[in-house]
Amino acid sequence: MRRAVDDLRMRRRVTAYVLIGSVAVAVPLAGAAAVNPWRYVYLLELGRTPVVVAVLTVAPVLVAVAVGLLTRDRAARIAVGWVAAGLSIVTVCAGGYLSTARSVYGGEPEAGSEIVAVSPDGRFELAVRHYPVFMRELDVYRLRSRAGLLSRESRDDVACFAFPFDPLGPADTFASARFPDNATVEIRTEANVSWTTGFDPHSLAVPARLSHGCGRGA
Repeated sequence: MRRAVDDLRMRRRVTAYVLIGSVAVAVPLAGAAAVNPWRYVYLLELGRTPVVVAVLTVAPVLVAVAVGLLTRDRAARIAVGWVAAGLSIVTVCAGGYLSTARSVYGGEPEAGSEIVAVSPDGRFELAVRHYPVFMRELDVYRLRSRAGLLSRESRDDVACFAFPFDPLGPADTFASARFPDNATVEIRTEANVSWTTGFDPHSLAVPARLSHGCGRGA
């Protein structure tokens, strides 16, 4: 009987330590991904507001469960539970504000992206992310380096195409993109009109931006 009780206590401790360890890893990682000053591509999805909010909402609950497994003090368990519930509620309520505050387009992009062009030397690519915003949808094109885990995305948009409810003409519809050389990108509309810009291979900065209904740019 004594052995069974000791085994149960050990399992409870191990479970609590695993929960605390998971929180200790997940919260800093989500925070780094949310800020992501390096613009690492592999952190972009983890840094999306719904993901960050989910991590920060669940983390206090896991800590409360861990405390409940480690202590017999009922008052301590109740206090930690209330604090965890309060933090989770605040995080959920703040999620909607954060999703708009962090984006110049008034909303978070959908998960995932599509590669539409790759440079001749394979070092760069042009990716598009889809933003569903109020009364319209946006396709935003950005440059990315192709360097494995160190791949970065440009801070600047290369191009943006808006899709309001009214049908668009060929002049405002994206058709294709390509890299004429390793430091230049070209975008063509359905009206067969092309727009070209160079970019800095190190910073991925572009001197100009193409905009079709997005409010700024050429």
